[in-house]
Amino acid sequence: MTMLITTEPILEKIQKHFDDHGIKSSISEQNLDFEADYLDACFLGTKDGIGNSGSLKLENSPIDYIHIIKKQEYAKCDFAIGSHVGMGVHKHSWWKMRFFLVFPELIRIGPFGIGTISTIKKGLFRSEVESFMWNGYQKLTTLPPGLLRDNVAEPLYEDQRLRRLMKKCLLKERIITISRYSPNHESKALKTNSKIVIESKWKLQKDLFLDYDTIEMYERMAVITKQVVNNLKYHLT
Repeated sequence: MTMLITTEPILEKIQKHFDDHGIKSSISEQNLDFEADYLDACFLGTKDGIGNSGSLKLENSPIDYIHIIKKQEYAKCDFAIGSHVGMGVHKHSWWKMRFFLVFPELIRIGPFGIGTISTIKKGLFRSEVESFMWNGYQKLTTLPPGLLRDNVAEPLYEDQRLRRLMKKCLLKERIITISRYSPNHESKALKTNSKIVIESKWKLQKDLFLDYDTIEMYERMAVITKQVVNNLKYHLT
């Protein structure tokens, strides 16, 4: 008896998109620990919920894994002039990419979790991000401030290239979060030692295909975050 393994079409499209940007990847044939946070998307059927659509393991990037999840909701729609859907029950879908960073198994990260707050300047023809800030628990440890350089937001602010990219890309990404990650529950899935996740808001499928600047922005966030963790590795074990 053989098992038929299917791949979500979106996963192969994202793989090709990143390959076109010079980032090589492979599709995992095993179920990964962070994938076990959700049911496979194919099992959602006609129910509302969030499902796992697969993962890519990146080969030449500071981001170790890309995990794609899908959210679907069924809603009853009434007729409206100019609407793109007719009367009846329709499925609405949104997508999200989660970027995972892998660290040695012994690394233990504190209640770290930050997110962006942006000020948008509305223009006649084009809006722009006037300013942004990182909000939340910015430290990797629970030690009092000043004892260790464990504040991740500080080097994120200091990187001038990243600041320029964020002011350009936050208009589309809106809210970006970087936080500690641990699997929701014990499972038989392959352990990846993913300990930090970077993600943005839910998007329509077409908006998953990030441009070069947005990809560079996420990669620079990954590089800086990994460097802070590496500098503190003896304090985080």
